[in-house]
Amino acid sequence: MGSGSSKPTEHVFYGETPVRFSNDLVESLQSSSESDSTREKALELHIQSRVESELQRLQSRESQILNDLEAKLSAEDKEHGGAEKNPGREKVQKEIDVLRRRLDAMPKLMGLDKDVENARESVVKCLRLNDRTPLDCYKEVDNFKAQTRRLERQFVVRTVGRDFPRGH
Repeated sequence: MGSGSSKPTEHVFYGETPVRFSNDLVESLQSSSESDSTREKALELHIQSRVESELQRLQSRESQILNDLEAKLSAEDKEHGGAEKNPGREKVQKEIDVLRRRLDAMPKLMGLDKDVENARESVVKCLRLNDRTPLDCYKEVDNFKAQTRRLERQFVVRTVGRDFPRGH
């Protein structure tokens, strides 16, 4: 604390001559209409144009690399039979047509027979009448289940050609 002086030190240079500017330079600087802000704006515009040109250069280089890679991949696909990996539109359309024909050839859903439909209607009717006590409709529900099992058994016999065990 006490070791240094609180008075600012002065630097005196001896033997040096002061810098002198020519009158032309001083006059040109004083007469210049360019201010610091206009110089900053000009510098900013210059920097932006350089950045933009660099971005364009990088984008063109990137697109060239991408084109080269695509050409290389397409050449490799041709060498290795790329048609299986990436089928054409016509091949896909043919496969869709084959699947559509197979689907059309499959048996369609048939309507419910009268016994199942009557059992279903009786369950719905009973539930509507006994909306507060739906457990009163157990007889109708059991009848509907029996009719549904019969219809399932008929379907299995028609589809598979034999009946399934009674345990199911």
